[in-house]
Amino acid sequence: MNHIKLVRLTTSAVFAAVLCLISPVTVPLGPNLVPFALQIFAVMLCAVTLDWATAQISVLVYLLLGLFLPIFSGGNTGITAITGVTGGYIWSYLLMVPVIRMCRSIPTKKRWTEYLFSMLGCLIGIAVCYCCGTVQYSIQTNTDIPQALSICVLPFIGFDLLKALVATLLGVQLARVLCTLNA
Repeated sequence: MNHIKLVRLTTSAVFAAVLCLISPVTVPLGPNLVPFALQIFAVMLCAVTLDWATAQISVLVYLLLGLFLPIFSGGNTGITAITGVTGGYIWSYLLMVPVIRMCRSIPTKKRWTEYLFSMLGCLIGIAVCYCCGTVQYSIQTNTDIPQALSICVLPFIGFDLLKALVATLLGVQLARVLCTLNA
């Protein structure tokens, strides 16, 4: 196995492990409210840091492991976590990665634009996550979309913007470090 494949495989495994370690951490905000969680931060960090294929593999491995291990938000596990009330937020991570990577891959000449496009990708990725999760929540709970948004999105916008900022700042720097390892 050549050096680049070994680094890619190892990096993918490390980021899948990061997703598994960070994702179960939640802060409950009250009954009938989706808890504050770090899953989306880990997914954004993964997508900003890694190339598309490696990031997508990391997220896919995380989702597959979550079918058998309690590694989803709040220690949830299994297919019921993905198909349940908040499952749309989980499976949407597979859609977030290509969206973030598409923005992240826009060629730039200035360092600040690299951060700008990465942040833009994270913001669009959050919107994708919100759409998928809110629709599934609405269907599962027989709640209209405005009410579902008030329960599942509005309380988290500030937190998720902060997560996007940190994932952007950290991810761009980590990507540079990984580039030197791949050289």
